[in-house]
Formats: sequence, structure tokens, C-alpha cells
Amino acid sequence: MQLIYAETVAIVLGLAAHAVLPRRDLTGVLLLPAVAGVAAAVVWVALTWARVEQGGAAMWLASLLAAVLSAVVAGVVVRRSRAARDEQALAAA
Repeated sequence: MQLIYAETVAIVLGLAAHAVLPRRDLTGVLLLPAVAGVAAAVVWVALTWARVEQGGAAMWLASLLAAVLSAVVAGVVVRRSRAARDEQALAAA
């Protein structure tokens, strides 16, 4: 049951990353929340399989940290590559 709460928090953190990072017009609004949700779910399930205390602080911290880091990294990489491709297309035109 706590996985649902962790997913909700991770998606909200992904929305926050979308709003905070620069060049938000280069990605859709659902990309970073989706990345954050998937990362949190994968880490939560992996820690469950590793028999970490269910719903403990370590599980929450690792899952939400993975969500934030993956959303920020994905946002920076995707937006930077999109901006570079747009510049190349404008230079070629």
C-alpha cells in the first residue's frame, strides 16, 4: 500500500522538476513525472526483494532520491539534446 503513496510523491517531485529546470518548453509535461515514477517503483520493488524493512525510512529515502535524480538527469539530458538539435536545424535552414 505504501508503494502507492511513494509513487504519488515521486510523480509530484517529477512535476516539480519539470517546473524548476530551465527550457521546460522543450519537453512535455508528463515526461519527467513518468521517469520519476518508474525510478521510484523500480527502487522500491528492488528493496522489497532485498528484504529491506517495508516502508522504512531507508526505502522511502532511496526511492524518492532515485525519483528526483532520474527526473533531473533525464530533464537536463533531453532538453540539452533537443536544444542542440534545434540549433543545428536552424543553422542548416
